[in-house]
Amino acid sequence: MNLYEEAEKISILGLNVYRFGFFVMLGMLGAAAVIGFLSWARRCRKGTGPLLLLMSILLGGLCSRAVFCLLNQELGAMMPLASWFRFTGGGWSMMGLVGGVMLAGFLTGKLTGQKPGLTLDLAACALPLFIALERAGEGSIPEFDYSRRLTTGLLEGTFLSFSDYDGSYLATWKLAAILMLIIFLVLVWDMTRSRRDGDTCLLFLMLFGGCSILLESLRYDRFLSISFVGLQQIFAGVLLAVGVLVPAFQAGRRSKKLALWALVSVAVMVILAILLEFALDRTTINKLLIYALYLLVVAVPVTLGIILRQRPDRAK
Repeated sequence: MNLYEEAEKISILGLNVYRFGFFVMLGMLGAAAVIGFLSWARRCRKGTGPLLLLMSILLGGLCSRAVFCLLNQELGAMMPLASWFRFTGGGWSMMGLVGGVMLAGFLTGKLTGQKPGLTLDLAACALPLFIALERAGEGSIPEFDYSRRLTTGLLEGTFLSFSDYDGSYLATWKLAAILMLIIFLVLVWDMTRSRRDGDTCLLFLMLFGGCSILLESLRYDRFLSISFVGLQQIFAGVLLAVGVLVPAFQAGRRSKKLALWALVSVAVMVILAILLEFALDRTTINKLLIYALYLLVVAVPVTLGIILRQRPDRAK
């Protein structure tokens, strides 16, 4: 099999393979192990793990490719339909993948006669481990997943940055991989303690959505972007909003005021995020100050959503 010469490769047992593909394979194996173990630990019905894994691969891959082809504007418009099936040429969307795997989790629950919340929890725990390993593989893709040029010496010279003739940059793929590993550990810990199916999935949507809003803002490779608007960042905001809105609408009478504040915080986050993105690209305000405010703006709805998720008076 002929490999693209420009793609980075590694040798395994004398066989040359794409470095990025190798990490994707590791991510799939890791996700399979997580799904298999948690299916056994939660006493799921026989066949739940294999079915969830198969549907996650099929629907995750399909949605990932479809979202990329729909949103990619490199040619000035949507990609021609004939090019959608040229998989070897690359082109995948992480947010499309997450949506496809969430759909797989829901359908697996329905097909196996179990609560979809349970199978969504399984999928939610496996996803961050896959994403962490996939992000690690992105280090082999030239000019991909990196930040604006660093204007302070805070991170210069650390393992999170790299330099070229023009300056230093944040390797945002490394930061994403680290955060996804942390989220993976948090979700597995949460699932072992949670007594309500679907709650771990909600936590994933809030944590992953919130982190991805900031990570997509940090990256400056213009991947799936129109002007200064990152389309995947918008999808990340939708995921966070869903994670907050579900427990807000399930809130009992004693939590209605908190639920209202949570809904308001999501709306305020959207408005302020737009203003902060504008400030990043069109002003000379200190970037560290902007991202400190950005972190606070995103953290408020996430925190309120987590509190609502834990309230005992939530409707079933």
